[in-house]
Amino acid sequence: MPAIRLIRITFLLPLLLLTACSMTGSYNGDAHRQLVMLQALHMQFIDDATLSDTRDAVLDERDYRLQYRAARLFAENLGDPLRLDNLQSLHKIWQAQSDRFRQQQRPFNSAQASVFSRQASAAYQQAIHGECLRPHSVCHQGL
Repeated sequence: MPAIRLIRITFLLPLLLLTACSMTGSYNGDAHRQLVMLQALHMQFIDDATLSDTRDAVLDERDYRLQYRAARLFAENLGDPLRLDNLQSLHKIWQAQSDRFRQQQRPFNSAQASVFSRQASAAYQQAIHGECLRPHSVCHQGL
């Protein structure tokens, strides 16, 4: 009986992996560029929210929300739930930092800016790396 189970697993495992790969959409250069743009906007927001004159941070929030909406609509049109999940995770980080900025009603201090920058950069790099690992990627060789 264990031999039959082992044979089933041996044949089913590659089939399962093949199915999982087919559920992941191929690399998309536009989706990659959107992630890079969202990262740049997020980093600019942190920079501007750290300055004594934070008026630009409010404009940065508007720009980020617009770019996020465009990226979300694009991922929805591609019908890619993994991209949507990644965008949602990135947005939660941005939203938490934006909420913190508004609640404290003063610029971020240097320690906050450092932590927020590292946290956001790591999340975006992971999302960008994930996009580059998709089939037909033009960027996976350098990773």
